[in-house]
Amino acid sequence: QAQAAQQALVARQRRQARDLATRTAARDAARAQARQDTARAAALSAATVDATTRLQQTEQQTADLADRVAALRAEQARLRAELARDSAAITPMLPLAARLARYPADTLLAAPVPPDRAIAGLLVIQGLSAQLEQRADAIRTRRAALAALDADLAARTAQLSALQQQQAAQRDSVARAAEAARQAQQRSNGAATRAARQVEDATRQASSLQDAVNRIEALEKAAEDRLEQAAQAAIRAHRADEAATARARAAAIAQGPGPGLSARAPGTPAGRGAPVPGTIVTAWGTTTESGPATGITYAPPSGATVRAPCAGQVDFAGVFRSYGQMIILDCGRHDRFVLAGLGALAVSTGQALAHGAPVGRMPDWAGQGARPTLFVQLRHGGGAVDPAPFL
Repeated sequence: QAQAAQQALVARQRRQARDLATRTAARDAARAQARQDTARAAALSAATVDATTRLQQTEQQTADLADRVAALRAEQARLRAELARDSAAITPMLPLAARLARYPADTLLAAPVPPDRAIAGLLVIQGLSAQLEQRADAIRTRRAALAALDADLAARTAQLSALQQQQAAQRDSVARAAEAARQAQQRSNGAATRAARQVEDATRQASSLQDAVNRIEALEKAAEDRLEQAAQAAIRAHRADEAATARARAAAIAQGPGPGLSARAPGTPAGRGAPVPGTIVTAWGTTTESGPATGITYAPPSGATVRAPCAGQVDFAGVFRSYGQMIILDCGRHDRFVLAGLGALAVSTGQALAHGAPVGRMPDWAGQGARPTLFVQLRHGGGAVDPAPFL
């Protein structure tokens, strides 16, 4: 009986060892697959950067040209109004001018008036003639300007139409590439997915943007502490390899998924600074109703493409309180960009992104109602810092 029990125990230990080896192999395979998926997503994201840069340039050109066309149309309307006013003023005098041109003597001598009044009338007619000539010159000048303006407007409108078609084609291409990058990340292992969901859930439960970032930092710190405890336990059990692996993973969490802004800023490629085309309406530190601005607010063109201001990983992508569609992008080394006010997102939580890759689009705007704006905030650890040097 003792031998049978011993054999059963040995068999059970062997099964447990085989099960542990199988689970370890499956875990390692899942982690390897996750690394491959992340690398593929990052490569696909990097492949979209140049196309997204060209798209944003086209969007800016389209917006500038649309503003020019609107200004030309306003000038056209002003010239037409002035022509109508001058024509209305000169019309009552045209019958007299025509009669004077045909029958000057009969017209001047027809009325039986004293000579002094006839002379006064002649002087008045001379003044009217000069005024008529001036108005006629003004009308001719405005008509010539209007004809040139019409030709310029027609050419600009055709150019705008061509740019809009080019923009639509570029936007479709970028959207397909961004979706391919997003789908590549979806195959990651369950552990990575659970970690991303944990961060996303913590962010959704936050009461403010400050609280959201603090919660993300706390989750990272907790993960580092757990790995350090696992490393200490492995050392006590004389499993040096496991301890080294745990500490390497903790170091990777502390480093973050990107190079950080200090490493990226000096080598930032030209034309990849601002995440969206448009004008700045609120700069960092500007006085607002809620105090000094803690970020930069842009007024982009309608439906403008928004790009990642750094390389890294998406901590959060979704609707957040009054910020609308929002993205928190971990750049590494505890640097994070917050992008809020988007109309549509092209990324998912946990996705790896290249610097300059598309992350979404602004809402469409036809010039009516409040203009959509993009709020960009940079946070280091728990506090907001001026993003201007990096944009």
